[in-house]
Amino acid sequence: MAGYAQRIYGSRMNEGIMDSTVLVAFFIEAIISIVVISNPLSTSAILLTLTKDLSDAERNAVVWRSIRYSVLILLVFALSGFLIFQIFGFSIGALRIAGGVLLLITAMGMLSPQPSATDAEMAASNISLMPLSIPFTAGPGTIVTVILLMTGAQDVWDTDMGQSLAEMAIVVVAIVIAMGISLYVMLQSPRVYGFLGEGGRQVVTRVMGLIVMAIAIQFIINGALDIVPDFVNAVHDTLG
Repeated sequence: MAGYAQRIYGSRMNEGIMDSTVLVAFFIEAIISIVVISNPLSTSAILLTLTKDLSDAERNAVVWRSIRYSVLILLVFALSGFLIFQIFGFSIGALRIAGGVLLLITAMGMLSPQPSATDAEMAASNISLMPLSIPFTAGPGTIVTVILLMTGAQDVWDTDMGQSLAEMAIVVVAIVIAMGISLYVMLQSPRVYGFLGEGGRQVVTRVMGLIVMAIAIQFIINGALDIVPDFVNAVHDTLG
């Protein structure tokens, strides 16, 4: 994503002219980047498997709550940049590992269904934030994406403050629109999967459980790959 962001800004980093065409292109690129990384289609599949015991109204309430959480999380990280990581002393790798652990717990629940009414009520109250918002819709990849987009907008502050402010505003609007797209896709998901029937939904639940478990393990692996070099360098510096 860093390379992608550099390509977005590289050709215009030193330009001091407010160009509406550039701003429109940046607006479109920002929306596409956030939507692609957040991947509402896969989140919709997870949503259906986790809310199979809920009514349509309860499922929709879960979706709305999840999107509100996601918008808030992404706006906080977009406006604060990497400051939160520095304040709490954790890295992107640590965030990936934490997300992977959360997904692993979710996957185990999907592979071992809990059909009681109490569990359904707990699902409605718990899954909006984790795992639907974190680490799916507003996961590590999406967080890094909005930080890079906002950082790129801030980089032109010295050469053109007006363009910088416009691009920062565009990032905020792009987050809201991208989350609106995710909201629409997730609300329409029951229609897409309605033809499966009860037996089909049970099969999909097991399959998605395996997929989520694989995603969780990959999150943990990627996080470990992020932090191992830093750990090795720290040990080397200490011993050296």
